[in-house]
Amino acid sequence: MSAVVRRHLTDRFLIAVAAIIPLFVVAARAEPLATIPSPRGRDGTWVTDMPGALRADTIARLNSTISDFERTTGAEMAVVVIRSLDGLSIEEAAEQLFKLWGIGKKSKDNGLLLLWSTGDRRVRVEVGYGLEGVLPDGKTGAILDTYVIPKFKSGQFDEGVLAGIDALVRVVRNQPVALMSSGSESYDESWGIGTLLMSLLGAIPLGVGSIAGFRKLRRRRRRRCPACQALMVRLTEEEDDALLEEGQQAEERVGSVDYDVWKCESCSHHFTLRYPKWFSSFAECPQCHNHTKSSTETVTEPATTSSSGSANVVEQCGFCSFHREYTRVLPRITSSSSSSGGSSSSSSFGGGRSGGGGASRGY
Repeated sequence: MSAVVRRHLTDRFLIAVAAIIPLFVVAARAEPLATIPSPRGRDGTWVTDMPGALRADTIARLNSTISDFERTTGAEMAVVVIRSLDGLSIEEAAEQLFKLWGIGKKSKDNGLLLLWSTGDRRVRVEVGYGLEGVLPDGKTGAILDTYVIPKFKSGQFDEGVLAGIDALVRVVRNQPVALMSSGSESYDESWGIGTLLMSLLGAIPLGVGSIAGFRKLRRRRRRRCPACQALMVRLTEEEDDALLEEGQQAEERVGSVDYDVWKCESCSHHFTLRYPKWFSSFAECPQCHNHTKSSTETVTEPATTSSSGSANVVEQCGFCSFHREYTRVLPRITSSSSSSGGSSSSSSFGGGRSGGGGASRGY
């Protein structure tokens, strides 16, 4: 076997191995679906925000809008924000949550679920059987494309959720809604984490230590300049700061991301490679979009088996001026005799059903 072929096979192998790395991060932060509290069963509201991604005033407005929507149309809607998808595709997660809680009235199946996974950067609207006539998949996708995804891409998450819910409400009420043409919709494909993990682990029986070794080997292998094909040099941490943006330097300073700068000694061409840390307490800042946002939470009223509690959350950015404080509702402590978690019978929704209709988007 020639050296070129061996190098090609090695590169493909290392790429496959590297694909497993984010799976361990997601799994470590995931909320199993059965542990996500139904907002109706918890405190009679319509919003469950596990990571505290939405402002308190946004949640209040959503609850008001959906309460009026349910009172005037009889339809039910849930807004759920989670950190990650627990090894599922967003389609699988949304359908399972919908069935678990029974969103919508039992006799009409008129439920809607907006599910947003912040860590996976995925959004889905799941539509009950009874609303598929007014909200077919194409129109649901157009609502996401027009009202939600553009704002999410610019970091306006509260505004995107509010605009999306308002548009869904108007459509169900047969009110006019301006939408992008179907030709301008954007679609993206993604594997469910569980599917990808099973396929890769089945073919590559390696431990985490081996994966880390392969990642380091691939990261430090010599590279050729795309301009003149000469061998490039990886700059030291001190040297590469001069070629990094201030936000990138801040990410390195807090330890959320590491950057490698490769420079050609022949023609001075250089490029930067980004390596997010596997585990980091810093998240993406909604203002500057660097991974420099920290969050601290202080419980002000512990949850009990009879009532929900509250916690004061303070978020601030280690690079820009972003600062936010809000109160997060702590779900009521539930005791169960089995590991199955919640069920639709205790969700306080109406027992509606969904057949998987709706639309998903990434951003």
